[in-house]
Amino acid sequence: MKKASFDIPAFSKNQNKTQTNLLIEQLKKNEHIIEFLKRNNCSLDLVEKYPIKFNKWLEVVMKCENCSGLHQCSQPVHGQFTDLEWNGLLTPILRTCRYQAKINKETSHVQNYYICDMPKSFYTLKIEDIQIRGESKDYFDALLKIVEWLKNPKDKGFYLVGRVGVGKTYIAACAANYFARKGKTVAFIQVPEWISRMKNTFDSTDTFSKEIAKIKRADFVVFDDIGAESVTPWVRDELLFPILNKRMEDKKMTWFTSNEDFTSLENHFRNTKQNDQEEMKAVRILERIRALSTEFEVPGKNRRNPV
Repeated sequence: MKKASFDIPAFSKNQNKTQTNLLIEQLKKNEHIIEFLKRNNCSLDLVEKYPIKFNKWLEVVMKCENCSGLHQCSQPVHGQFTDLEWNGLLTPILRTCRYQAKINKETSHVQNYYICDMPKSFYTLKIEDIQIRGESKDYFDALLKIVEWLKNPKDKGFYLVGRVGVGKTYIAACAANYFARKGKTVAFIQVPEWISRMKNTFDSTDTFSKEIAKIKRADFVVFDDIGAESVTPWVRDELLFPILNKRMEDKKMTWFTSNEDFTSLENHFRNTKQNDQEEMKAVRILERIRALSTEFEVPGKNRRNPV
């Protein structure tokens, strides 16, 4: 456990003894210090020995006493506080608060992500937490099919298509978390952002190859917002195609989210330098996506900007 320092000032020879004695008497009556002494089987003499340390500790404790969550945290290290530990010496120790500890527990599955482009606010999402009150029967039925697939993912994955803001990414993030919590290796790729990152690895062949290898072997992968990227022959043929082809051959669980249906996505991949080869390459990559996933429309309203 990481040790912390209170940065305690040294006593001056001219320090007012009366003030120090007054402080000690106040500390001896404090309920937090009484509880600390009782918990560690220590006498009140310890307060007389370490009044400055105890006083500094109380300042820390008081900051946390009425805290209702991390949004209120006023400690120097967010979600952590400097506690005291008695082991023959009174030692400052940096500890995690209960609110941060809860979040750490709820997000421990994130360690199973090879790549995680989802917002941090999505780390705790669960499919059962999706609100269905006020939603249409079509949305409820769609969600039910997704839940059934998660419980028994024998068939192809989902190609979630729908209007902007209907919740495609949200649902896909729930699915990714579901498998990560089960100990599966996962990659959640925000396609346009990921492609931009990969372009920056041109000078590092090793980094590029390792990233591709991780996505190929991950147990579950989400390609979020595919079709929103700027398509080039390199993106289509050198980046996406080898990954999708390998995942198809290995029958790996793969999902996609997009505003484009299969037909418009094929046109998207064809929209490079126009010639016969481009036509065929667009068809080939769509064949891999079709082999990996079933086109599935997510119905509903725009949840980002409800009218």
